[in-house]
Amino acid sequence: MDIITIIVLTGLTNLTFALYSWQQVSNPESHFACRAFALAQFIKAVSFILYAISLYHGYDHLRLIANLLIFIGCWAEVRSYNQLASAGIKASFLWAGTLVTCGVFTWFHFTSGDGPNNTMIVTSSVLLVLPFSASVYALYRLLKQHPSSVFPRVLLIVNAMIGLFCLIRAPLAASDSAFIMTQPVIVNQAFIFATFLLGLGNGIGFIGFLKERSDERLRVRANIDYLTGIYNRHYFEQLAEARIQTGEDFTLYFLDIDKFKAVNDRYGHATGDEVLRLFGKLLRDQQERHNGLVGRLGGEEFGILLSGSDSASHASTIQQLRQDFAELTKNKLGYSMSFSLGACSSREASSLQDLMHNADTLLYDAKHQLSSS
Repeated sequence: MDIITIIVLTGLTNLTFALYSWQQVSNPESHFACRAFALAQFIKAVSFILYAISLYHGYDHLRLIANLLIFIGCWAEVRSYNQLASAGIKASFLWAGTLVTCGVFTWFHFTSGDGPNNTMIVTSSVLLVLPFSASVYALYRLLKQHPSSVFPRVLLIVNAMIGLFCLIRAPLAASDSAFIMTQPVIVNQAFIFATFLLGLGNGIGFIGFLKERSDERLRVRANIDYLTGIYNRHYFEQLAEARIQTGEDFTLYFLDIDKFKAVNDRYGHATGDEVLRLFGKLLRDQQERHNGLVGRLGGEEFGILLSGSDSASHASTIQQLRQDFAELTKNKLGYSMSFSLGACSSREASSLQDLMHNADTLLYDAKHQLSSS
């Protein structure tokens, strides 16, 4: 397979990834970096097609335009990785990198002689190391954020390998005047083919990561109560059952906000929803602080699972929860609200159903005593 054919295939591959990524822009579950990645792939697709045409017909000025588009596309790709990882690379750095690499390459293009000579290969190889190094940095940050995912690792390896190939190619071309793009030099052909394969891996890695994140968001959405931001009853029970299966000692608390109906009747359901959101946030804070588990079981009833079967050890946590809830509702409503609870240890029940039944029974007794007082 000759070099021009490989370049055309690379361009078509980039175009495929561009169209797929652009189609994903309208997907509400997709990452906003899709737009930047689609733009980068489209620019690179155009650049490779123009480059193949310029090599086939010997159009020097078209070759310059194609090379400049390659640099622009690579820096646009850095932008997409920066967005994906929130790596903190400033837009001014990306613009400066684009202008510097394009400017330097243009100067060498007009001073190195006619045709795709080895000086231009050295220049492009060295300059391409800059955007690929920036991509490696952003992807390293992405890998740190998602160490269990294989796709950031694939992207990191692919971009590092392309940068490494550029570093290897530059001195080889510098020492051989016959090392030009259109000559059948084995190393040059190997570089172009490797670039095609790595570009293929790059697109697959990006799309694979987006699909993985999208699926994760869908799973989270299916398991989270939309109003309070904590687990819904189904997923809460599923996670609690898993802890029972591991033999872990814990205590399950059923919490019911006292006199909640009065809030809806007096202030309206919007205010009642805000009270539920406030309580959900407090529970979520306790979950993170104590490696617990919280969920909305229905209406104004919630569950919180805390490690340890001795409820006395949880007294300070429950008391702090009461104080925080009382303070927040006083600021919101002008008076403090509280909650009733029922608790059951995992040692006191043989199954999740028994555990929840016992806790619910104790909660009912607490609510009955409250209404009688």
